[in-house]
Amino acid sequence: MINWDNWRLITIVSLAGFIGLFIDQMLLLMFIATFIYTLWLQNNWQQLYRWLKRPKKHKPPSAEGAVDDVCQEIEQVRKQNRARKKKLSGYLKRFQATTAALPYGIVVLAEDGRILWANVLSERLLGIKLPRDTHIRINNLIRDPQFQRSFSAPVKEWQDVVITSPFNPHLQLELKLVSYLDSGRLLIAQDITPTLKLQTMRRDFVANVSHELRTPLTVLRGYLEVMEQDSPCEQWAEALPVMREQAQRMSMMITDLLVLSQLETGEKGRLEESVNIALLLDPIMSDAKKLDQYQQHEIRLENISKQHLIADQEELRSALSNLIFNAVKYTPINSIISVQWLVDDDAGKLIISDNGEGIAPEHLDRLTERFYRVDSGRSQERGGTGLGLAIVKHVLQRHNATLEISSEVGVGTRFICHFPASQIGKV
Repeated sequence: MINWDNWRLITIVSLAGFIGLFIDQMLLLMFIATFIYTLWLQNNWQQLYRWLKRPKKHKPPSAEGAVDDVCQEIEQVRKQNRARKKKLSGYLKRFQATTAALPYGIVVLAEDGRILWANVLSERLLGIKLPRDTHIRINNLIRDPQFQRSFSAPVKEWQDVVITSPFNPHLQLELKLVSYLDSGRLLIAQDITPTLKLQTMRRDFVANVSHELRTPLTVLRGYLEVMEQDSPCEQWAEALPVMREQAQRMSMMITDLLVLSQLETGEKGRLEESVNIALLLDPIMSDAKKLDQYQQHEIRLENISKQHLIADQEELRSALSNLIFNAVKYTPINSIISVQWLVDDDAGKLIISDNGEGIAPEHLDRLTERFYRVDSGRSQERGGTGLGLAIVKHVLQRHNATLEISSEVGVGTRFICHFPASQIGKV
């Protein structure tokens, strides 16, 4: 690239020096020429500065040289930025169109919880309206206590919460929070009102049908018992016990359905009392030994802590009975069943383990679903209703506890009930 500034300066100074030779003022004319050229350059740089400050109001300098090269580079960068801005604007429009089509309210949050952007549906679900609510903290708009607790925790520890919409009290929302870019967060709100209504209808249906079936089934069982005692017919001698057994199984299923319905709906209030686990286990152990499937099983109580558990005793009895009875029903003769109650500084663990046949890994995640059976034929033979572990899961949820299931085929199965420190009582 030709350095026009240097050549221009050399030419002007040389010409001034040549003229100065004729009038005997060479140095003076060279100084004056250099000074004038410096002023001209300074004017060009000032013009460049004014153009950078207000490109629409001022024109760029047009002199060839460094100033002109700088102007061309700046113009090139501006063209690139305009193209990039246009491209980003297109991406943003597509993103906004996509989020507008989603059935979710989406709110982009800064690291400190300030609202940066929200889609149209977030206004109907959460009452967020832009630009009015831009840079307002989301926890100032959503005052639900459960949301406040979850939002103050790290994103990795976030657990989805269900709240009533702060904008419309008739809407129930499920809120999810995920990491977004480097330090931002994305709040996703979904309207689950129709889903909750369907769940309520299903629970009410199950509860109502169970109540309606209970009376005729009780009458049927009574007549079957009378017929079994008084019927002289040999043909009925084999059928009546089977009929009575199946009626008893239906009765147990209806009872479990009613219990599960009460747990799900919260119809039955949860009592909080200090429960001595050792005393609670004694009658459960006795009942387990009366089961038809109890055949030379060995039930061991190991490491039973003296610390109590703050819980609803009847609900806890139901959960432990289901776990221990299942261990008896679904393990072979001479199996060893271990029951432990461990407490440390952080939490408590109720552990029921056996050395039975074990459960394949693909079944573990679905064991707590109602009526889910690993082997339906074997479950019916053992008199199971398919609702025991569902009851256990809901009992633990009502006590802020969780159920962990681990199993290995041919080795055995372990059920661990994790209770938080807040549920541990004193001796």
